[in-house]
This record gives sequence, C-alpha cells and structure tokens, in this order.
Amino acid sequence: MISFPVFSELEAKRDEVNSRFHRETEPLLIERFQQFGFQPQDADDLSHMVLTEKSTGNHYLLTINTYAITVEFKHVKTGSSVLICEISNFSLSAHSIMNIMIESIDSWLQYGVIYDYHQAQALTFDS
Repeated sequence: MISFPVFSELEAKRDEVNSRFHRETEPLLIERFQQFGFQPQDADDLSHMVLTEKSTGNHYLLTINTYAITVEFKHVKTGSSVLICEISNFSLSAHSIMNIMIESIDSWLQYGVIYDYHQAQALTFDS
C-alpha cells in the first residue's frame, strides 16, 4: 500500500488550485491592482502592469502568469531590476495577496529592503 501521494496527484492538486485562482480571484486582483495604482502596459494585456514613482520615475513591474504573481523594481537610470515579490501560493485570498504585495512594495520604497514574502505566504522550505 502506498502511503504517499504520487506526483500526478500533487500536480493535479496544483492545477486545480491555479485554475480556481485564475477563474475566480485573478479578475478581482486585477481590479484591486489598478485601484492601488498599477496601469496596464498594453490595454489588451492586463497580466503586465506598471506603477511609476512620481519623484524618481522608477517602475514597479507586475506580472501575473500561470504559476506566480511577481513584482520587480526597475531603476530607470541604471536599468537594474530587483525581484521584490513573488506570490506563488494561489490558495491565498485576494485580500492576503494584496497585503503581501503592498508590504513588499512599501518595504522596498521606504527602506530598500526586500520583504520576506515567502514567510508571508506561509511557505516553508527545508534546507
């Protein structure tokens, strides 16, 4: 008797969670991202958005893809980019995802420190 899940069961569970997220939660998040200040980079593509700092012109680039939501900070003058948030736990509520994203942006904006978004998602990784 097998006492552990097989890979295909894990994959099916992930796909079910992701499908539910993209169908039910993503449309609400897109609306909230825009209320927060993100603007679509292209009117026909709501999965790539940008938020621009008024004082510096620096960008926060938001991307929603199949397995994660990412926010990158892009320094306009140097062209350098830093990943400041990656949310891959799609079982979280829209409220929790917004809180993590806002905390990540605020931590970078105020202190230049990357917020511990792994811990905020209740993700644990064994070394």
